[in-house]
Amino acid sequence: MNIKNSTNSLTNEDINTTTNNTNNQSDSNNTNNINSSSSQVPPPQQQQLPPSAIRQSQSHIPKQTSFHDFNLCHNPYNEINPFADTSNNPNNGASGSGNPMSKSGGLSKSRSGSQHEIELGSSSSNLKKSKSMESVEFISEPQIPLYYSMVKEKERQREVKLRNRIKNKLKKNRSNTTTTTTTTTTTTDVGASPSTIVPIDGNDKEPMSAIDLAQDDNKKKTQHKRKDLATQTTEELTKNNNNNNNNNNNNNNNNNNNNNNNNNNNNNNNNNNNNNNNNNNNNNNNNNNNKLIIKLKTNININDPRHSFGLSREFASERLEIDGKNALTPSKPVPKWVKYLKEFLGLFPIMLEVGGILSIIAFGIDTETGKDNLYLGIILWIVVFLTCTFSYIQNSKSSGVMEGFKKLAPSSTKVLRDDNLIEIDSEDLVVGDIVIVRAGDKVPADLRVIASHHFKVDNASLTGETEPQTRSPNCTDENPLETQNLTFYGTLACQGDCVGVVIATGDRTVIGKIAKLASNSKPNSTPMKEEIEKFIKIISIVAFSLGAIFLAIGFGRSVEWILVIIYTIGIVVSQVPEALLPTLTVTLNLTAKRMSKKNVLVKNLLTVETLGSTTTIASDKTGTLTQNIMTVVHLWYDGTIYSCNSLTASNFFNAQAPTFKKLYQIAALCNRTVFDKSENQDDTPIQLRKCIGDASESALLKFCEQVENVEQYRDRFPKYFEIPFNSVNKWQMSVHTIGDDGEFFMVMKGAPERIIKICNRILIEGEEQELDEKHLQNFQSSYEHLAGKGERVLGLAYLPLDPQQYPNNYIFDMEEKNFPTKDLVFVGLTALMDPPRPGVPEAIRTCKEAGIRVMMVTGDHPLTGTAIAKQVGIIETDETLNDIAAREGVDLFSLDFSRGSSIAITGSMLDDLTREQWDKILALRQLVFCRTSPEQKLQIIVQLQKRGDIVAVTGDGVNDSPALKKADLGCAMGITGSDVAKEAASIVLLDDNFASIVHGVEEGRMIFDKLKKSICYTLSSNIPEAIPFFCFFVLQMPVALSGILILCIDLGTDLIPVISYAYEPSETDLMKRKPRNVKKDKLVSLRLAIFSYLWLGCWQCAAGFLNYFLTFKDYGYSGSDLYNVSSTYFKDGAPDYGGHDAAKQVQILNEAQTAYFVAIVVSRMGAGLSCKTRIISIFQQGFSNMVFNFGICSMLAIALFIVHVPGVRTFFGCTIISYKYWLIPIPFAVFLVASNEFRLWLIRKYPKSIFADLCAW
Repeated sequence: MNIKNSTNSLTNEDINTTTNNTNNQSDSNNTNNINSSSSQVPPPQQQQLPPSAIRQSQSHIPKQTSFHDFNLCHNPYNEINPFADTSNNPNNGASGSGNPMSKSGGLSKSRSGSQHEIELGSSSSNLKKSKSMESVEFISEPQIPLYYSMVKEKERQREVKLRNRIKNKLKKNRSNTTTTTTTTTTTTDVGASPSTIVPIDGNDKEPMSAIDLAQDDNKKKTQHKRKDLATQTTEELTKNNNNNNNNNNNNNNNNNNNNNNNNNNNNNNNNNNNNNNNNNNNNNNNNNNNKLIIKLKTNININDPRHSFGLSREFASERLEIDGKNALTPSKPVPKWVKYLKEFLGLFPIMLEVGGILSIIAFGIDTETGKDNLYLGIILWIVVFLTCTFSYIQNSKSSGVMEGFKKLAPSSTKVLRDDNLIEIDSEDLVVGDIVIVRAGDKVPADLRVIASHHFKVDNASLTGETEPQTRSPNCTDENPLETQNLTFYGTLACQGDCVGVVIATGDRTVIGKIAKLASNSKPNSTPMKEEIEKFIKIISIVAFSLGAIFLAIGFGRSVEWILVIIYTIGIVVSQVPEALLPTLTVTLNLTAKRMSKKNVLVKNLLTVETLGSTTTIASDKTGTLTQNIMTVVHLWYDGTIYSCNSLTASNFFNAQAPTFKKLYQIAALCNRTVFDKSENQDDTPIQLRKCIGDASESALLKFCEQVENVEQYRDRFPKYFEIPFNSVNKWQMSVHTIGDDGEFFMVMKGAPERIIKICNRILIEGEEQELDEKHLQNFQSSYEHLAGKGERVLGLAYLPLDPQQYPNNYIFDMEEKNFPTKDLVFVGLTALMDPPRPGVPEAIRTCKEAGIRVMMVTGDHPLTGTAIAKQVGIIETDETLNDIAAREGVDLFSLDFSRGSSIAITGSMLDDLTREQWDKILALRQLVFCRTSPEQKLQIIVQLQKRGDIVAVTGDGVNDSPALKKADLGCAMGITGSDVAKEAASIVLLDDNFASIVHGVEEGRMIFDKLKKSICYTLSSNIPEAIPFFCFFVLQMPVALSGILILCIDLGTDLIPVISYAYEPSETDLMKRKPRNVKKDKLVSLRLAIFSYLWLGCWQCAAGFLNYFLTFKDYGYSGSDLYNVSSTYFKDGAPDYGGHDAAKQVQILNEAQTAYFVAIVVSRMGAGLSCKTRIISIFQQGFSNMVFNFGICSMLAIALFIVHVPGVRTFFGCTIISYKYWLIPIPFAVFLVASNEFRLWLIRKYPKSIFADLCAW
């Protein structure tokens, strides 16, 4: 079989194709589970519906199909009605799945004669059948979205009223008779040989659930499909109603037939029109489903997808060869040896490497004169090797983004092929495969849902939504991430099950596209890296320029060429800050270790300072600003809203209040969630304990556990009967007894607008009162207030059951609805939310004080995002620009943005924004971006960077990874963060606490100050190291400092003091400063160079030459005697000069060089103290930094060791000198400290003066 085109793509047609036909699964022969009392036989031309379906037709008529034309004309949501009733969906609630599980949730029932056995939870009891029944009309209004604004409630009510008027009109115009047509199961035979659907052999499958068994039973009995109630003619609906009445009321059979016959006669005129319209709708739906089948080249049983034929193995193999494996394409790994070699190719290492090579070349030219250069070259290469190796170890963790994505993929999946359910490796899935996903499974590919049963997926890592999202065959939105009929590769199925057809695999899935974004996003160079590279370029230009100048001077002055070459190399090497590379590496590493103690893990050392330079933090909401744990935050009872936070609330709830006790009872009993006892959680805080069950019920359980032990409380009120929550009823109900033999009482929770409608009383201060208009208005205003804060609100009610009507042996029956669902007592509301993390508001306040803008970028709903933003302090205004635009009825972007400082932007707005609109939005300080896709998050980061912002992005989900990698600094969550996010980020917050960023910002700013101090101190040695060579070339004086002693200063005496600045505490409150301007406030500025070179360097040079000339004077040489003598004297083989032979001249020169070296070391102690602070006095700063104190002392100790230890002094060319040469430089050191203190005092005294501008570095 040949496949011409690959269909492995996700199009709008895949999303928007309606799936009503797939919703009408066959339950026309589900009579084994239903004991019908009717003895009538329908006419031969009419299809007989099962009694369960007839009962459903009494309670409601599905609206989505029967009002199709109305929705097309009046719906503003692009032909998708967000309020449409989905009760015709067999997978939602009690309608149409053809199995008892869909009606009673976890209730399993079997009948044998008059004896009935009911299983509830883990207990079962044999009870007698009660004859008393109560007719219950289930509310069939459409489902309200999770974050439902009460403003939309009135619009929904108007639409419901309009539907009811149309329905009533149809009832008045019922026709007499019509011929009912039956539809047979159809399949499209593409890519497989069979043309009919054969029941699946149970031997080829795993054990079936109750759903599968019921559908399998129907399948074996008939191939006919029950028509959807919304597409049946009025006669069919009428006769179905007759059958239903016959089944339920045998004694009134004749009356019902007479009434229905009269209705049929009255409606005969309108029957044809209705039938034609419904047939057109059916044809459209069939065409759309057939398009999907043809497009994907698969075989789907439209009536019963669980018994689809699927693809043939041969066809699947051919498609697998074309499309490739269902896996993400890994990036080519970089060999470790290549990564290691790259460490040696940085500008700083290259600079030292060139210096080392030149030193070795100088030794090769003259092995006697240049032996110091050999040592210098070897030491430089050792420094390069050690620092590069250390840097490689720290940065050896590869990005590994693709590896993180691979962990999202399930290893195997269940798929229908050749009419058999088999389990295959998920990588072998192809487009068109029919797969079955159950709770606990990871979705193996991007799927189009064609059948589901209470199916929910956890999309938190993809969209940021805390609540599990319902998935069904219904297309509810044009946005692929929002619609219910698509589920995505790598997400977790947390409830129910579904049947889906694969529409995209591998790199073409949504996760695959995100992976591509993350891999292709090249991280920006960090500001610190750019600063260091610029500094190295400047130093290199200076060093080689000086070398070229001195080389020209040397040959111009007729200096011996070998000395010219050797000393020119010495000049170049002297300008290279050899200690700066190990100092930078060690300083950054020490800071990173200190940050890790504050729960900030640094992956890339150069990103440490970036956090301190950050101007904007774009934070994710779920799991970053919030706890990612649903929590009860507010209660409403006795007409008052109470807080559940005892630390901050003045109106904390009273656990002893009578109404609260009843509210607690409902929350604890009407709850199926339990604590996970697979591990001991007694010592775990209640809020952090693991639960088995729904997220909302887990929040209620944890709240109740804080008041009283829930398990013991439930034991006092055994559960007798239960109806789990479903999307049709939108409530959950359970019946309990007081003790083992007490009276029954009912508790119920659910959507407040549903619960309030079935109540006629309300509990106020423990007393039942009539639910009048005053109470309803209070309820409505409180509900709107809580829902407007982005909180999920549940209504609670109860009803004591009359023991006369409901005795102890009463059997509650879900199918017969023999329990009350009206005239309940309303108790109150519970409001749930994913609350902010403790410390987040304070952290955001600190960031704002530091001049950092914090914005929220989330995939969650705008209501929730805005509410959380206000709680944590991102938005500080009561009214946003969105509110102003809504109040005035104008377009958001037509407003004058100066009227407000806060705004909420949805992802759908971003694609059409102009550059001017982007500038208006990003100029605001209080921003929230909601409903953003990974691509849109990336777009926001790029726009911020174009404005010159240094952007830090925080996130924990897969959807955050492209932005984390593109940002100047990516911050991932260490606990809840996905592996993908951690790999893409530069730093990881180990405690998942946004407040840890504040510590990181402070450390980042401190490291900038510390590096400036280190560089200032390091550069101050260049002048006293370079001037001796200048004097040698220009004045032809004996060189005052040898190359090996230069190395002793840079990598010996200076190393510990330079590193010690990393331990220096901050001078002032760094978090009160604004972020540094990376374009103006450079790491190495002109003012720093002037202070280091011209001030500190020159005074050190003066101290050195003072010792140098005094040493020569002791032997009778004046300053003028040293002019123009280096080419002839003070070297081996030189003639006598000043009464001293050649050996004595060399000894005098060594003594002078030692005195110069000692003077430089002592004076640099003063320079080290001068670089200790930039603003405040060293006496204000104090001397608590013991590393610095040790470093200052170590300078003198190392100098003494080099000068006085036998063998060592010979190696370094030193000799013992008089103690006076140790004392002479001390006044220079003191002068440097005193003058610097005066400079700092003037800067503090006149911070805005010209002096401060010129002298503050």
